[in-house]
Amino acid sequence: MKRIILTYNESCNLSCDFCYINFHHKKIKDRTYEIIKKAISLDFKVITFGGGDPFSKSSFRKSCILAKENGLFTQVDTNCLAITKSDYNFIENYVNLIGISLDGIGNTHDNMRKSNKLFSKAESVLRTLMKSNTKIKINTILTKQNKDSVYDIYRYLSELDSIYSWSIYQFFPLSVAKENQEIFEICNEDFDNALTFLNKEERKFIIEKLKYSDRVIGYVFCDEQGNIYTNSLKGDYMYICSIFDPDVAEKLSKFNELINPITINRYVE
Repeated sequence: MKRIILTYNESCNLSCDFCYINFHHKKIKDRTYEIIKKAISLDFKVITFGGGDPFSKSSFRKSCILAKENGLFTQVDTNCLAITKSDYNFIENYVNLIGISLDGIGNTHDNMRKSNKLFSKAESVLRTLMKSNTKIKINTILTKQNKDSVYDIYRYLSELDSIYSWSIYQFFPLSVAKENQEIFEICNEDFDNALTFLNKEERKFIIEKLKYSDRVIGYVFCDEQGNIYTNSLKGDYMYICSIFDPDVAEKLSKFNELINPITINRYVE
């Protein structure tokens, strides 16, 4: 096992109705820095900092620096809301790949994320980062609500320089997202049909089309308390162990056989 995804499950600075993370909104001891130290000792190669938005968490920056300085590939997913001017230098120096959420253009994105002027903030971050050497990845959640806007995203990204990749994810009916499954769920056929235009377009960047079935049983998550878990096709989280367990290496090695081969070497250089 080479990659671990760290999720901040306490809270997020947005409240997207399609989000599958069950934020508990309870005060906890954030052990992110200790988790990174443990991940280094366990010889992980890739750390992904995910939602809630890492840039809104006080533990994130020093933990990311620790990871990068110890040779881990650092990938960070963000909605851009909490990024400040001082973060651009930080990103250039300590982030290998930054993933920016973009579920539409203009009001479409703002409405999907329930945040006014969020698209403007994301666009400002994108254009600033394009002046650096940072690899930029765009993350789009494709749902019933925005499937007719995906071509607009493609056209927008094609006009930008320095986009490294675009990952398009089918809506995940996991955990709390199942409450809004009827509103957002898009079937495999509609997912494929919404993206058929890509077969005729010139690709200026890497494009990943990832269905729900490609994403489950194979991603290993760790929350900020050290709990390691994955998820099932039924849309449930499955607890594996704590990263601080004395026998965590043995437990994770037994889990290796369940890892999705599509994801096992993702981002490993």
